[in-house]
Amino acid sequence: MAKGGWEQLWRRIDRARRRRGFERETFVLIFKCAIASTLAYVVGHLMGASTQIGFAPFTALLVVRPSVYGSALQSGRYVAAVFVGALMAGISGLTVGPTMWMFALVVLAALIVGQTRFFGEQGTQVSVVAAFALAGGTATSLSDLGSLLLMVCVGAGCALLTNIVLAPAVRFRDAENAVLVFSDSLRSLTGEMAEGLSQGKEGLDPDYWAETADGFDGTVRNAQESIRRQEDRLWFNPRRLLSREEPSPAQFDIYRDWVQALSRAAQHVQSLVRALRSTTRSGSRFSAPDDAFLRELAPLLERASEIFRVVHDQEEPERSTASDDLCAMVDDALRELDRVRERVRREWGDEQWPVYSALLTDVERLLEEVDQGYENAERSDDR
Repeated sequence: MAKGGWEQLWRRIDRARRRRGFERETFVLIFKCAIASTLAYVVGHLMGASTQIGFAPFTALLVVRPSVYGSALQSGRYVAAVFVGALMAGISGLTVGPTMWMFALVVLAALIVGQTRFFGEQGTQVSVVAAFALAGGTATSLSDLGSLLLMVCVGAGCALLTNIVLAPAVRFRDAENAVLVFSDSLRSLTGEMAEGLSQGKEGLDPDYWAETADGFDGTVRNAQESIRRQEDRLWFNPRRLLSREEPSPAQFDIYRDWVQALSRAAQHVQSLVRALRSTTRSGSRFSAPDDAFLRELAPLLERASEIFRVVHDQEEPERSTASDDLCAMVDDALRELDRVRERVRREWGDEQWPVYSALLTDVERLLEEVDQGYENAERSDDR
């Protein structure tokens, strides 16, 4: 490994040591894989399965997951896939024998069966096991087939046991933080845009705003993945028995609703930035917004920034109903936007109105998405 590669590895190890996050979860998963595979090998060795013992640690490595639920799901699917593959190989191996044409026919059938949705990502194991059993001669012996299946069960059991003993903590806070980080990112960008617009054309930085706004696509994916990981940790987790408060799975629906609302809000920010960038470029078929209008638009974005700040600071995703401050701020901002729209309609000509109307509509929809966010959260709480 090159020097830069070692340095990057040590940085990841240091980050895993200092704080929770992707790096720590990766190293914990590596640790669990090592324990599960070693345990499976030891159990297989004690059971005297010398010929098929490799399937025990191999299975353990394949089905260890960050959550107990994920490990149980993949263990069940993998064992089912192996049983089906071994059954198909055994039927042909014990009757016709391992001929070339039978090998091709069985593997083809196994590949088709593996496409069944039931097996999920473990579907390929149906054909892998069938091919291995036929090519290695295992399919011609009932005892070898039985030993193979037994070692697969041993590996899956050791993986599941390891996941149960080292079950991850159920942290609603991690899922909530994903939503709060998203809202804080929107607060930061809309605040910067408001400050720039208040200076007129001289304060515009549409290229930088566009780059930042496009990054929200990754923020959405990260937030959704964080919620999904925490939700998986909830199922079959024995550490729930040690928790003082029983977590409610419905809370994840609230987080998910907020992410969806903020995602749509981010799309309107992106649309707003694209409109500003396209109209201020030379050669645009639309006239650029003048300084007076940009200064009219700035306070509206400042209000949007303040609304996202309230979502973050008052931890709105944790509430069953929206705070009075948030409701009042959204209502006031929408009323102010209506007043600005009427004023712009009176004072600017029809030639500029299409661009100005589009920009105001993006801001309006941005505010409405926050309004929709807490309305969806309230409905989720009633489920």
